[in-house]
Amino acid sequence: MPEAASCLGLELEWNFDQMVERIVKEAGIPRDEALRRIHEKQMELDGFVTPEGAANIVARELGIVFERPVPETRALRLHDLVPGMSRVDVTARVQRVLEPKEFQRPDGSKSAVGGLILYDGTAQVRLTLWGDKARALEEIKKGDLVKITNGYVREGLDGRPELSLGSRGSLQLNPEDPEAASIPPLPEGPVRISEIRPELAEVDVVGRITGISGPRRFERADGSTGEVSTIFLSDGTGVIRVSLWGELARHAERLKKGDAVRLENAAVREGLGKRAELSLDARGRLVLNPPEASSLPQVPGRVLKIKEIEPEMPSIDVLGVVRRKLPQVEFRRSDGSPGRVASIIIADDTGTVRVSFWGKNAEIVEGLKPGDVLMIRNAYSRTGLGGRPELHIGMATAVEINPPGLSVGELKPSPVKIAELEPNMESLEIIGRVVDVHGVREFHRPDGTSGKVMGLTIGDETGLVRVSLWHAHADEASDVRAGDILKLVDCYTVAGMFDPVEVHLGKTGTLIKNPPGVELPPVELLRNLERRVRRMSIGEIGQEGGRVQVRGTVVQVFRRRPVFDVCPNCGRSLGTVDSSMMCGECGKVVTPEHRPVISLLLDDGTDTIRVVMFGKTVENFLGMDQGRIFEMYRSASSLDEFYNGLGLVGRELVVSGTVRMDRYLNQLELRAFGVRVADPREETRMIIQGLKEEMRKL
Repeated sequence: MPEAASCLGLELEWNFDQMVERIVKEAGIPRDEALRRIHEKQMELDGFVTPEGAANIVARELGIVFERPVPETRALRLHDLVPGMSRVDVTARVQRVLEPKEFQRPDGSKSAVGGLILYDGTAQVRLTLWGDKARALEEIKKGDLVKITNGYVREGLDGRPELSLGSRGSLQLNPEDPEAASIPPLPEGPVRISEIRPELAEVDVVGRITGISGPRRFERADGSTGEVSTIFLSDGTGVIRVSLWGELARHAERLKKGDAVRLENAAVREGLGKRAELSLDARGRLVLNPPEASSLPQVPGRVLKIKEIEPEMPSIDVLGVVRRKLPQVEFRRSDGSPGRVASIIIADDTGTVRVSFWGKNAEIVEGLKPGDVLMIRNAYSRTGLGGRPELHIGMATAVEINPPGLSVGELKPSPVKIAELEPNMESLEIIGRVVDVHGVREFHRPDGTSGKVMGLTIGDETGLVRVSLWHAHADEASDVRAGDILKLVDCYTVAGMFDPVEVHLGKTGTLIKNPPGVELPPVELLRNLERRVRRMSIGEIGQEGGRVQVRGTVVQVFRRRPVFDVCPNCGRSLGTVDSSMMCGECGKVVTPEHRPVISLLLDDGTDTIRVVMFGKTVENFLGMDQGRIFEMYRSASSLDEFYNGLGLVGRELVVSGTVRMDRYLNQLELRAFGVRVADPREETRMIIQGLKEEMRKL
């Protein structure tokens, strides 16, 4: 076998003839003499060595060393990094500086965390810096070279590799390193919208505004308030949603449809449907009508897709098909004059939206039927139920019914996992295994006809959810048993009585029993999943979908309307009403149930998280039924009086819930299914038990 040196899987060889020639040349002996010595060495070792091995031994006896060629090594690049790597040395260029933020440790001491977005021509990777290393960020600027020594790689919240520096790691700014010459400069010029992917950290982009919403105020997890506006940009290759934060949100008031803008250092993130979106804050820049925008195509009066509609957009053109009509509602204005509003749900191939017709425009709805195509021009949007946008038809809005030559693409239900569900989602496709069958309930309508609804609990690998099968679907499922798999097509969600969310399958939906090719955990495993809740600190919560339990102190209560009104039969939201109205799903006048909802901020010293609780979870926690909570709310002179009466701030709670991602604010929150006041004795027992388990591991 040839004598070889190995490097990166490549064999670098000395063959036998080369070895003999070198012995002859350097030892000054004839070739026959060299071959004789090699043969004798083989015989001496009883043939347990190859000719090449024997030649190597003879050469060493003559003072000749066959040096292994020095392997060609390659410096580590960012695209080589995978979670779990340690002692990582890498050189890269700074693409973005993430300013350090101070925080308080559980022991009361203060520290800081910040970071860099690094780029080396192969990938973009985030580097997280802690303590004094984070404070050193003040000396670093975009475009600088940095050499990372003795770093380690872990998986970030977005699932991508993330570099960190521990106490033994170091960062060298603008090093005199041979590798520095191989690091390309940062990319110049804007990226085409069609090329933007969630994998990119940040980009520069130029485009024209095709849609815009005014600034909206929101509350952050730490209790502070902020503002955000949304614009849509097009550059001829695609359209992308952009969130403008802080001062830039107010700057949006001066922008208009058709303006060209250049965004610098816009952060790329994954939005709904895993589509790329942009986010621009004080670390970026917006330049109005830059010179390079002259080549951009002009924006015609573009018809928006429903998925592109945002709250507070002043002028919207949209094409949709009537999916459902809701009953007309009459009301009295503050001056005592009567008013009315009729609403419909329209859809296109990207989603659904509620459209409200006010005053005389409500008459338009009377002549509509499901399947009609509507061309709506110059509508405006507002924030509706669940924070979703709604369209409003005003005096300047034009509505064309079934315009010739226009058609609407079919809305395909969106596949979702159970952990991703939240109230008031439309047109969904859910697959789950039946865990429990709750039976069938019959009810009677005002016209004398009867209906029925069947209750089930289904689960997938991410969680469990209660399901209501309405009308004919209840009969279809009469033979369904625990263990069966159901596929629900074109279903929707409502806020549940006992759980944050329930799934309903109505007249337009489809039920498929035991579809082929579907694999889900068995029933017992799903039941265990429901019971399995892991206690952890808030700072340890890393991704959505998990069922966790945390203990912390209430540091803020978000003071919103504490009830939402639903049909007592089907659970559909009825808007914010206090008396009777007609439910379009059930076809009768109902007295709404006023389901409670409370949102608060919990702090355990490691981090904070927003906690949202609904329905029975609120009732059980407060020790009051929903009727009493509603009356307490109605009798209070203000939201401050109502929430102060609950006395929640400062209480230490134990909260069990499901972790979900708020896609709008890009932060995790906890949907609670169990809330109780912390019991010091129980907490002490758990701490002692935990210490015992740790001792057993030693």
